[in-house]
Amino acid sequence: MKSFLVAALASSILFDGLAGADEGLATDLFADAPPIRIESVRARYTHYDQTGLGYQSQAGPTMGPGLENATVEQAQLEVVAKQGKLTHRLWVPLDVITAASPDAIDGDFRIGVDTVSQASRVNEAGSIELQTTYQADSRTAAFVRAGFHIEEMFRSWVVGAGFSRSFADDNAVFAASVNQVYDWFDTFLIDGERVGHGDRSTTNANIGLTQLLSPTTIAHVNYGVTLQLGELSNTYNSVPLVTGVRGAELLPHLRQRHALVARLAQWLPWNGAIHLFYRFYADDWGVLAHTVETELYQRLAPTVYVRLNYRVHVQRAVDFYTTLAPDDGSFRTGDSDLSAFVAQTVGAKLSIDFPSRGRLRDAHFDVAAERYFRSNGLRASIASCAVGFRF
Repeated sequence: MKSFLVAALASSILFDGLAGADEGLATDLFADAPPIRIESVRARYTHYDQTGLGYQSQAGPTMGPGLENATVEQAQLEVVAKQGKLTHRLWVPLDVITAASPDAIDGDFRIGVDTVSQASRVNEAGSIELQTTYQADSRTAAFVRAGFHIEEMFRSWVVGAGFSRSFADDNAVFAASVNQVYDWFDTFLIDGERVGHGDRSTTNANIGLTQLLSPTTIAHVNYGVTLQLGELSNTYNSVPLVTGVRGAELLPHLRQRHALVARLAQWLPWNGAIHLFYRFYADDWGVLAHTVETELYQRLAPTVYVRLNYRVHVQRAVDFYTTLAPDDGSFRTGDSDLSAFVAQTVGAKLSIDFPSRGRLRDAHFDVAAERYFRSNGLRASIASCAVGFRF
């Protein structure tokens, strides 16, 4: 059962880190490469259905709020392969997004702005990310990652590196990571007129410690800091003004964000496990947020378990959130994601493993559903299913 606890915890905690390289590492990497062996393949399909209202949307009365309805169909593929001391993870998500999207602004903006007023367009998006982990020895691992995201009016590149090191007889693991994201996108006026391109840079660093407290208890703490520079709006968000019209959202071009996370996983004597999660978030825009989540795992049979989860998030608005702004050029936003709200999520998941013999070790199937709702009216239903194979 302890292996079930550790496996379940590992699926929810990512140990990021900062990679270093030395002569020995370079020698190993550039020696005769061993053959690549596929370890696992997993595919997941997820359906998101969102409804709600927000003052940044023009899909409603002139002074808002307007519709935030959206539907997302997402397919994901993950392939993990071993190559000697290297482990490669390839991740490819594909999204098809309906409802308010910038798809139609490529036309004549003078005849209407589909991005903020209609639900009749489709926008496709895709990403590809490759992470390679080098297991230097039984206690030390380092990784590098790179990825690319593309959709009709948006491009994004990400690179990262990290390491982890165990100590205290492998009862503790220290990890650190850095990540850099660069976004490049079309910019628009709120009437849909294209006015060029914008960009933003996001730099993120994390440190974390995982500690085995007892044979049945694991704790983890992590601190992350993120610095964003550039155009931090999507450029077509609008804000109702005291003059009776709408104006563009105006945001600072710098944002510093801090997050402190604590996790605890405890095995339960009736073939179950409970995960507790807490996150404190603060940034220099004035947001303070607390998130608490609990997950309860219960083994129903040797190869079947269920998971129940509940999450609550309490957030304070940014300093310049408003639903009726003065027309004086000061910072302003009516984005519901930057307002004060309380959000709750409830969900359930059923997982089944099918042991096998020979080349295929086992097959996996799961199905999950979640309901998200928050105090400012946004609602979302999420359903997903996955199938996977380990070799």
